[in-house]
Amino acid sequence: MIINGRLMFTAALVVLMCAPQAARSGELDLTGSLSSFTSSTGIGPWSNVTLTDRETLANDTPALILVDQADRDAVAPTHSLGLVLDDYHTWSPQFFTYAAVGTASGSALATRNGYLEGDLKFGPALATVIGAGAGTVVNPDGTVQNYLNIGPTWYHNNFNVTLRWLPSFSSGRAGASTGILTLANGAAGTTVSTLTLLGGSEPPYGVVSISAPFGIGERVLFAGLDVKHWVNPKGGYHVGIELEHLSDSTTGNLLYVRRALNVGVFREIGPGPAP
Repeated sequence: MIINGRLMFTAALVVLMCAPQAARSGELDLTGSLSSFTSSTGIGPWSNVTLTDRETLANDTPALILVDQADRDAVAPTHSLGLVLDDYHTWSPQFFTYAAVGTASGSALATRNGYLEGDLKFGPALATVIGAGAGTVVNPDGTVQNYLNIGPTWYHNNFNVTLRWLPSFSSGRAGASTGILTLANGAAGTTVSTLTLLGGSEPPYGVVSISAPFGIGERVLFAGLDVKHWVNPKGGYHVGIELEHLSDSTTGNLLYVRRALNVGVFREIGPGPAP
């Protein structure tokens, strides 16, 4: 399965790189990630490779995302190959929506997931955005997680702040909630740095870790820093680090500490600007 996944990634990369450039506009990104662990239960290492082709159309920026995830846990190593389709659609200067659907094989990624969000801009220069979304995730063990994603974003020059609250409701379990703070600074074409802080209950798939939840409802603290740098007008690289602390919500005992390094390259495609 891992070999087939790598072959699919190679084939997809060749097709995307060789597609006619004159008729396309957007960004192509290839990112690899490696996570190491401190744990008494033999977790890790985890690794994944993500290939993203995001296109820019009239009022849409759709993307095709392929994820090859391998969790090499000592007790039960797992692997998944996932596919996500998403799109940002601009309805007016004041309102846009985001929608995503995904599916995956294996047991390292969520089997199915879907999400829909609406964002309203208002205030001077439309610099304040209020977003509200709802999603559902079906995990490999059959557990279903439904969640909301609500909060504001404020923009000022090349700086923006996002605050989100994620209440989640899992089948057979009580509800839980998570808070997320994101700070970003910089401009496309030069360098953009993004700091993400998260605390609360372990959120559904994809919010903290690309893998399916280790233990639904456990307590998590997460910090991540990503730097995206353009080396020329057509592309560049990005580097990120992550630190995650997961503990048992009942006893407070440590489940693991995860450290991750993410490295990627991107290339703007076609005649138009990247999203």
